Amino acid sequence: MKTGFITSDTFQNHDTGPGHPEQIARVSVINENFKKLNNKNLIWKKPTVITDEIIKDVHESNYIDLVKNSFPTRGFSSLDGDTIISPGSKEAMFDAAGSIIAAIDGVQNKEIKNAFCSV
Repeated sequence: MKTGFITSDTFQNHDTGPGHPEQIARVSVINENFKKLNNKNLIWKKPTVITDEIIKDVHESNYIDLVKNSFPTRGFSSLDGDTIISPGSKEAMFDAAGSIIAAIDGVQNKEIKNAFCSV
């Protein structure tokens, strides 16, 4: 059985600034190294499009609205004490959540045995 490798190019837009451990290079290096493997047991997949209905299964509407309205139009902002966000972080966030859904669906549908979400 195969492993799902779920990723999206939107991670490149989640800029956290210099020195932050959650940086674009972290995902870029992972993805590039997996490409070099040329492993036939990996199925490369894109994230599922995530809807508010899916997010509302685990978060309250007021929290979803707070997060959606927190992204800056330029520069950086802090969502909380740990989370630096930039304008491109919003799309990357939705793709990260959609990657988890794609992984779950792939395993449930027996398309893959397990998955790694590179987000």
